Amino acid sequence: MAPFMLRVEGALFAAAMSMIALPSLLLYSSSAMRRLIVGDIHAHYDMLIKVLGKASFNPAADILYSVGDLLDRGDKPVETIRFLMSLPSFRPVLGNHDAWFESYLSSGVPDPSWLVGNGGRNTLRALSSISDDEKDSIRAWYASFPVVRVEDDIMIVHGGIPTAYTDAELCAIASRPRPVPLISRSIEEDGDNIWLEDFLWDRNYLYSAMDASGWKRGDRKPERRLKPLRTKRTLFIGHTQLRPECCPFISEKFHLVAIDTGTGSGLGPLTVMDIDTRQYWQAEADGIRL
Repeated sequence: MAPFMLRVEGALFAAAMSMIALPSLLLYSSSAMRRLIVGDIHAHYDMLIKVLGKASFNPAADILYSVGDLLDRGDKPVETIRFLMSLPSFRPVLGNHDAWFESYLSSGVPDPSWLVGNGGRNTLRALSSISDDEKDSIRAWYASFPVVRVEDDIMIVHGGIPTAYTDAELCAIASRPRPVPLISRSIEEDGDNIWLEDFLWDRNYLYSAMDASGWKRGDRKPERRLKPLRTKRTLFIGHTQLRPECCPFISEKFHLVAIDTGTGSGLGPLTVMDIDTRQYWQAEADGIRL
């Protein structure tokens, strides 16, 4: 197939009602829709554009899913948000960094743990360059991110399944509106919503799958062992950096695909995977060659 250049332009912000210019992507013509999913981006905009080019991403035809954590750590949070908001079929879930960011947009008060050691300062500095109207539009966009996404044969969460949920229970969670913002100021204010945050943080399902597969890493042992989810769906997660291997972890027994290959640390590549074929593409970070 002959490549053609498609210039992806524009994001209609509800408040600002302004168009934004985005860079050209090298794409390949295809009439078939594909379902692609991207790992934790962490504001590494240049890597995102590069890996989508490698995957021949066609925004007019393809759906792009995300396991969350769009911002922090990287150097281009505004460019990352504007690009993703411009896509006609972008379907994310909320990650822990997204929840910190959403909480700040809602309250105007940044969580100290977000600022110190987790990249929040990078995001705050970049936000100073955009208008209040655009911030309002971004906040409304973030409010649409579910904690659990279920579509046909796939399920997506950021961190993992924190306890022995059934497929039906997870579908019920996915169908309900979530609190906005998700992160509360105190346990007293949080009430029954504290458990939803576990989906952003908990690694026990992944570590249980790794342990069952013979993955021998001292720091990857589950605090509590979970059994495989009884489902016909495939669960996609991010959150846990798969280094030094820097490749996706797949467990057929646990119906699990983990695709955070270490972009946030700056030491691993950003991964995009075709959900249906399991083919994947990667864009390297500085010092990494693939």
